[in-house]
Amino acid sequence: MKRLSLLWLLALSLTLTLQSAPAGADSVADLYRQSYRAEASGKYGAALAAMEKIKTRTGESYFVVARIGWLSHLSGKYASSETYYRKAIKLEPKAIEPKLGLTLPLLAQKNKLRELEKASREVIKVDAKNAVARARLAHALYGLRNYPDAAVVYRKLVEEYPANLDYKTGLGWAVARMGRVAEAKKIFKQVLAVSPDNPNAQAGMRLPD
Repeated sequence: MKRLSLLWLLALSLTLTLQSAPAGADSVADLYRQSYRAEASGKYGAALAAMEKIKTRTGESYFVVARIGWLSHLSGKYASSETYYRKAIKLEPKAIEPKLGLTLPLLAQKNKLRELEKASREVIKVDAKNAVARARLAHALYGLRNYPDAAVVYRKLVEEYPANLDYKTGLGWAVARMGRVAEAKKIFKQVLAVSPDNPNAQAGMRLPD
C-alpha cells in the first residue's frame, strides 16, 4: 500500500512538472546548441536570446552571466555587457576572465576611458604580463591625453611583441602627441616598411614636422 502511494505521488509530481513546462519548450541543452550555432553564424541577437532563456530556467550562474556579457558586447549592447561582466566578477572575484571581459564594453564606449583604465589595471594586478590588458590600458591613457604614460606602456609592449603593428603605431602616436614628431615618424616608417597601406602609420607620416 505504501509503495502504491509513493508511486502515485511520483506520477503526480511528474504530471505537474510536465504541465508547468511551456508546450514545445526546448531543453537547456538545445538552447545552448542554438546559442553556439547562432554565434558561429554571426547572429548574435539570436545567440543572446537563447542565453536569456537559459538564464530564466537555470538562474544567474557564472557561465551564464559571463556568456551573456560576451554576447551583449557582440550585439552592441555595451551597457548590458558591462552589467553582466560586473556580475560575473562578483561571482568569481579571483578570475581574470571576467575582469578582462569587462574591458571590452568599456573599450567600445568612448566616454568610459576612466573606467577602462581602472578595469585594465585590475587585470594587471593579478596578471602583470597580460598584453591585452596592458594594450587597453595604453589606449585608455592615450585617450585621456596621458601620452607619457601611454608611451611607456606601448614601448614595453613593442619590446615584447615587436611584430605587433598596433602596438608600434600606438607608440608612434603617443610619442608624436608628446611633440617628438621626428621620432614618431621613424616608428611609422618601420611600420610602413612591412605594411605599406597601414592607415594609422600613413596618417602619422602626414603630421607636420
